[in-house]
Amino acid sequence: MDITIPEVLKSLASAGTAIKELAAWGRRAKGDARALIGEMKDNMAYLDMVAEDGVPLSEVIDKISVAEYTRLARAGFNFNALKRDRIPRYASLEGTDLSSWTGKETEALVESICEKLRDLKIRYPHVAKNGKYLWQVRVNNIRKRIWLLLRHVRD
Repeated sequence: MDITIPEVLKSLASAGTAIKELAAWGRRAKGDARALIGEMKDNMAYLDMVAEDGVPLSEVIDKISVAEYTRLARAGFNFNALKRDRIPRYASLEGTDLSSWTGKETEALVESICEKLRDLKIRYPHVAKNGKYLWQVRVNNIRKRIWLLLRHVRD
């Protein structure tokens, strides 16, 4: 399935590049941020397997985790500490499904990614065969948000 990737995210969209970027970001981060980034890196690897390698979502759904995010959210972690600036207006995002992220805080994007992962983990085991859920589209939408987060923190 082809997905439309805004130009600003294309460098991160090739297989493995996002995972390498997450690993590099994780090496620079400290403490709780490093734990969260590590969890995102693992999740991205599983999502890439589904999107790029044809691995059924059923084989990786139990490995996808939001435990670090949940722990940090309960502890009051400031997710904006990952990148204090708001998401800039990337010209190539205009007219895409990611355009609404312009001007929002890093925290909102991180929360959205983790909420979508949580929703996937809750729904998929129970309604996997229901045709109204486009699982591949959901997986790709999460991947695009992770790419946007990486692009944002890289700037």
